[in-house]
Amino acid sequence: MLQKEWRISRGKEYSYIYANGLRLSGKYMIVFVIRNLLSHNRFGIVTSKKVGNAVTRNRTKRRIREVIRKNMDLLPSGYDIVIVARFNTKEANFALIEKDYVKMMRKASTY
Repeated sequence: MLQKEWRISRGKEYSYIYANGLRLSGKYMIVFVIRNLLSHNRFGIVTSKKVGNAVTRNRTKRRIREVIRKNMDLLPSGYDIVIVARFNTKEANFALIEKDYVKMMRKASTY
């Protein structure tokens, strides 16, 4: 579980990030990135019903959280990141999801 200060929790914040953030598309996820005025990054994870039933969606979110935890240092501090899982994430293994995430964060670090 991500610490509370590292999470995006309000609907208004998600809407703002969707509308104004940089959108990066990968094979297993779509990432929205925008600068914040904080000294740390904040993350939000979204899984729709297209991903699967509740068990599958929760497993997908846990896997993405673990990828974030393992790769915290890829992006400099001061960003809000929303990760939207694509429908094919449920078939991917952990290594493929991690590879896609790392690729997205390298792109986002130039933003």
